[in-house]
Amino acid sequence: MNNFLFFSIPFCLLLSETTIIKSGEIQIGDTTGSSYVRTCPDYVDSCIYVCSDGFLNACHPNQLYPIGLEPTGADSNITDASHYRIYFPWEYNNLPADKFIITASWPCLSPTAVYASGNYVYWDIYGNDHCPGTLQGVVWYGDDCEDENGNIGSDYCSQLVGRFCFVAGDTLEWPIESDQSISTDVCNACWMSQPAWGDYPIQEYSDSLLFPDLCDSYDHCHHSTPDSIDCGVGFLDEADSTTVKIGKTNQIPKLFSITNYPNPFNPITNISYNIHEDIFHSITVYDIMGEFINEIYSGYANSGRKTLQWNGTNYKGKSVSPGIYFYRIEAPGILETNKMILLK
Repeated sequence: MNNFLFFSIPFCLLLSETTIIKSGEIQIGDTTGSSYVRTCPDYVDSCIYVCSDGFLNACHPNQLYPIGLEPTGADSNITDASHYRIYFPWEYNNLPADKFIITASWPCLSPTAVYASGNYVYWDIYGNDHCPGTLQGVVWYGDDCEDENGNIGSDYCSQLVGRFCFVAGDTLEWPIESDQSISTDVCNACWMSQPAWGDYPIQEYSDSLLFPDLCDSYDHCHHSTPDSIDCGVGFLDEADSTTVKIGKTNQIPKLFSITNYPNPFNPITNISYNIHEDIFHSITVYDIMGEFINEIYSGYANSGRKTLQWNGTNYKGKSVSPGIYFYRIEAPGILETNKMILLK
């Protein structure tokens, strides 16, 4: 357990925006200094202990954590509230911590690898750029929680998941689509259109009981949010209904109610909707990059409830890869988009 290996992978979600992923074996330090590790070190600006008992899984605090930017150059010794430490328990289900996967919004946040000392494992997070940042930490507990293909996780190991939102830098420097007012914001699945935990359901050893909530609309836009996602400045704020729509669509009249089930699914999902007047409309599927996948329906239909199926294929009839997809219903001046997840 003294060998230590981790990988840092910038992973492109959409166009120019990426997440940074670090994963590997937890580095073991002093196993006797539990009293020391419970004291936040002087060089750390703040410690987050909310997940340190392992009782909440997934651990997803509602609050936003303000984090400054890590200084560079001549001011590199000044932390400026830019350094958080997040604690998890050393043991879970009577198993010791073994492997980890940390995913964070880039360039907003910069995470470290995961270390162990005393009764805790921990990792550090630094503010890196002015933008709303999300982070997911997955710690695996057991013996050699990695399969023969190098995928971290195992059916014989346990996992703890933590999800966090950070207000990185100065909100006045945030891109306008990200919203500069956060007074009414809470950390949930709807806070930012592309949270760091968005791809958790399609990971090799994800647990369906730990899947994040799904959203149709988001309070903030990801920096490279596609047209298929509804979000904007204060999109969900009760006191501010102003929107900056990336897709530049109109407010949706109550002509449709649409959902799909099951969700997540494999390989078929039913898209059920109700139209309240006779109207021409279309239903199309897009991937997370905003690329067209398939058209499920296009034509004139009478009012009433309709149910269509998508079998996970593209317009060429070929099966698509597991992941996050969006189905869109359109009519003259109307557009509504929902998210669905195709599992392996």
